[in-house]
Amino acid sequence: MAIGDEYTTTTSTTGNFTAGITTFPTIDHNHPLYLQPTDTPGSSLISLQLTGSDNYALWSRAMKIGFLGKSKLGFVDGRFPKSKFKLELHDLWEKVNAIVLSWIMNVVRPGLLSSIFYASSAHKVWEDLKERFDKVNGSRILYLHIEVHTLTQGTMTVIDYFSRLRELWDEFDALMLCPGCPCPESKQYAQHFEYQRLLQFLAGLNESYSQSKSQIMMMPPLPSINKVYSLLVDQESQRNLTSTTQVARVTEALKSTALYSSKNVNNAGNYKSKNSQVQCNVEITCAERYNMATNVTPTVNQQSRESGSSNSGTTQQMSQPALFQ
Repeated sequence: MAIGDEYTTTTSTTGNFTAGITTFPTIDHNHPLYLQPTDTPGSSLISLQLTGSDNYALWSRAMKIGFLGKSKLGFVDGRFPKSKFKLELHDLWEKVNAIVLSWIMNVVRPGLLSSIFYASSAHKVWEDLKERFDKVNGSRILYLHIEVHTLTQGTMTVIDYFSRLRELWDEFDALMLCPGCPCPESKQYAQHFEYQRLLQFLAGLNESYSQSKSQIMMMPPLPSINKVYSLLVDQESQRNLTSTTQVARVTEALKSTALYSSKNVNNAGNYKSKNSQVQCNVEITCAERYNMATNVTPTVNQQSRESGSSNSGTTQQMSQPALFQ
């Protein structure tokens, strides 16, 4: 039975002629061909762009999540071919298929568009990209394995370090699918796998977290990796707050010291200028005294000579009459 077999038939009678009018099937929000108002060709499901084999695993995983959210995953994995729908829905299927195809084209680098432009089915394009770029080779797996075991925090924050480690883990899981089943052995394997990743996360932290790592490993019920991450982020926030407070105190102390030093320098400058003024005044006073002394001595000598000459003239004037008499 094809999808969309349920349709409405109405009967109208005109005189002796009875005609049946067939309408299109009713499509609700659960129908695969239902389009939401936001389902337009220009929209993008994800922000990641396919560049090649290096990011195909992450790109395909993100696109599958986007298609699943739009209820259109069956158009790319082959579950909703055109032949599965009634003839009356084929035009609507073409419309939905074109929109899904445009979603793929919007997140592919320009160099890969030439092989998509002339495609008529989103499923064929999806399979073609998978065949070309889904290359799970040993070299990529080895690279991820080395990156996971050699990654250290360094200058990164705990948030950035854990995000990078989680990114490597997710890509490794996408390439190396772990078998799982509801049996007890599978559950024990998952717990062991989680414990190994906790050790990898703690091993890459800086030495400043050595005490915290020891305390975490000594907890009787070993916490989950997300719980450990939350505890370390809180500790890092407290350290940053303490460091900020200490820096503020040191800055305030340096400002006070600089202000005190500048006051001392100004006081020393004022004292030196005052000493210079006093010294200048003393030098000026000494010079004035010297000039006064040098100016007074010739005056006294000159006055002495003048007084002496005048006295001698007077003596001569006084003595002359006595001689002539």
